[in-house]
Amino acid sequence: MRWKVEFLARDPVEELIEKGKEERARIVREVFKLHEKEQELGGQLEKEISELLKRIDEEDVIIHSSIAPEGDGLEYWTRRGRLIFVGKDGSIAVQARNGTYIMGQRVALL
Repeated sequence: MRWKVEFLARDPVEELIEKGKEERARIVREVFKLHEKEQELGGQLEKEISELLKRIDEEDVIIHSSIAPEGDGLEYWTRRGRLIFVGKDGSIAVQARNGTYIMGQRVALL
């Protein structure tokens, strides 16, 4: 009597994809929740910064925001070249295009 052995042809890539599907779905949902929260909080902060900017110059507006290169706060750039820095501690510094501080100051620790 002879035995016939058959192996099911399974693609290892498809197995890998199916194996982690639920965990990836959970992670993606969590990332979207965090992104929505970031958008909400960023909007609140940008509204407050815009109010401050109106008191300095009514016609200037925020055009770009980013995380500071040092990672110690957020930077907002305006149409007229000003840099508004909001530190992790809530402090605010406004720097003119030429580098002078209009309001507050920013200290970099070495």
